[in-house]
Amino acid sequence: MNLVLIKVSSFLSIIIAGMLAGRTGKLGRRTGEAISKIVFNFTLPAAIVHAFGSANFTPDMLLLVPLGLICALCPYLITYVVTRHSSHDDRILYLMNISGFNIGSFGLPFVQAFFPASTVVAACMFDAGNALMMTGGTYAVTRVLTSGNHINHPIQTIIRRLLSSIPFDSYLVLISMAIVGLRVPQAIVAFTEPMANANGFLSMFMLGLMVSFSINEDRLHKLINLMSGRIVFSLVMSVAAFKLLPFSSGIRYIIAVLLWAPMGSMGPVFTLWEHSDHGLAGLANTISIFFSIIAMTAITVAYGTIS
Repeated sequence: MNLVLIKVSSFLSIIIAGMLAGRTGKLGRRTGEAISKIVFNFTLPAAIVHAFGSANFTPDMLLLVPLGLICALCPYLITYVVTRHSSHDDRILYLMNISGFNIGSFGLPFVQAFFPASTVVAACMFDAGNALMMTGGTYAVTRVLTSGNHINHPIQTIIRRLLSSIPFDSYLVLISMAIVGLRVPQAIVAFTEPMANANGFLSMFMLGLMVSFSINEDRLHKLINLMSGRIVFSLVMSVAAFKLLPFSSGIRYIIAVLLWAPMGSMGPVFTLWEHSDHGLAGLANTISIFFSIIAMTAITVAYGTIS
């Protein structure tokens, strides 16, 4: 537990450092946008390749890939229906941030600290499906769905935007390799390690740069809607996963933990790129970390009492 709390505290301190750097203005006005492009195009793809190359998995674990996708997609689709009467900017805010999970930086440390090493790969497989939305799917689909009738070929547009996402392409290639039984060469794993190690720091620092504490009644209402939606979805899906999944209790506990992971770090970035309230998205992302620590710790303690 101490190791997990130290790691989470480290990430929180990086977020705070980013917040302080953003307020002083010493890094310039567009630093957050520049770092987001570095993360999206370099460190995040490297982290994906490195994680996949370091994992050992069995064929039945591949079932967790579509499960991860479903758990990221269902809240998104429900939110799309619920917000159909909201303004364009509000829909962008909700759709970009309501679904998906930050598993690499937060979920995985909990799993590694408390669960058998043989089952940790379940987190990687689940994250592969989740990341299909988090690394480009959410952005591509939202741009099409919120554009009205301005796009003539929406399916082609979504596919084109997805394929232009380097992290998304990385997952497609790696999942395809896993299906046919191919492994990432260890030379590539070693080559990507320096960039992969930088991903956690840059992602959290970028998040800190985007946080805005300027809250009025309207923004507070949006924040409450976003956070309450996340909590309800996580609660329902984690209970369903634990009750219904045809896996061992250890893996079911792992999935339950991951379903309480914080908002994906790319949500505020996508919100920024669409010129919506990325400051509020960054604040919601930071707040979600505190909720996640409580829920994920409770689940891992419950697992410890039966194992």
